[in-house]
Amino acid sequence: MSIAVVEPKNALSTLTLHSVAHAHKATHLSTGAIAAVGIAAILVVCCVAWGVVRMTAFEPRWMQSLRHTLAEASYRSSATLAEFGDWIRLGR
Repeated sequence: MSIAVVEPKNALSTLTLHSVAHAHKATHLSTGAIAAVGIAAILVVCCVAWGVVRMTAFEPRWMQSLRHTLAEASYRSSATLAEFGDWIRLGR
């Protein structure tokens, strides 16, 4: 008993086309997902830049005065809100 095997003549081109068809599998990413990845990448770059600046101890004079100004503004605004809260509690 003999078995007959039929081989196509263009087997190589068929295999090539078949592998190319599977190589371009479509991915469905929404616009929101792409935007989220972009925002995350920007955040990572900013964090790395901040870390490098902090590790090199780069503190210009304007940054020190800005820190002091923001701390004082925070202190004064919290005191104002506390006074307003006391005024509200008194029933006025």
